[in-house]
Amino acid sequence: MTVFKAILLGILQGATEFLPVSSSGHLLLAQKLLGITEPELAFDILLHLSTLLAVLLFLRREISAILGSLFRRYPGLRMDAWGRRDLLLLIVSSVPTAIIGYSFHDAVETGVTFWGVGIRYLILTVFLLVSNLRFRHKVDPDRIDLWEALAIGIMQGAAVFPGLSRSGSTISLALVLGIGASRSAKYSFFISLPAILGAALLHLHRGVSVLPPVLPCVLGFLFAFVVGYIALLFVERLVLRGRFLRFAPYTFLLALLCFVLYAKG
Repeated sequence: MTVFKAILLGILQGATEFLPVSSSGHLLLAQKLLGITEPELAFDILLHLSTLLAVLLFLRREISAILGSLFRRYPGLRMDAWGRRDLLLLIVSSVPTAIIGYSFHDAVETGVTFWGVGIRYLILTVFLLVSNLRFRHKVDPDRIDLWEALAIGIMQGAAVFPGLSRSGSTISLALVLGIGASRSAKYSFFISLPAILGAALLHLHRGVSVLPPVLPCVLGFLFAFVVGYIALLFVERLVLRGRFLRFAPYTFLLALLCFVLYAKG
């Protein structure tokens, strides 16, 4: 693990984890085009923990409100936008994500082809293109119903397959369901917390590897954290301005690139 490779992998992890472009799809393309090998297990987990920290910092106010709500008494069934009810929504979304991720983890690692990745990039492109449409009108666009949380969780689980971006799929679905822009983006980031942690823990079944030298680890962690935080800010701004679909041409080009690579063998 060289310093250059550590920085490159940190930037790749930080950016693609939250931008609607599929981090696993980009890793496959980087391996094929740039000859970048998959990082050692321990270093890969370190990068996941870095992006996890970026989400925690980005959602510090929302998480503080949720934790604070656990120690406040509400009259009747009244609950705030970010409060204890979000813990229930988190569980509802995380259960299907965990089931799908665990069930298909081995299949994803052994049966990925560029043809399949290209098809999923096309599906992601469609998701992004329709993200500005609203198929339902919600009286309270900040309220997420249990069935909506379940649907978003299933969509997040499907993103275990390279080419289907977790953030792109979940935010697009939330938007077309009529959930508010800010709420859609932040809820997608919120449910990524157990997803990122779960992915890191799932990788441990291969056995713990030895960490690279200190300097590459520190630089990889810092670059993944800083780039990840910037990516979170960027995605939220695009969603709020109704410009989430601007990534569609890029994902379409990635789909074409995957088809070319598949044709070449």
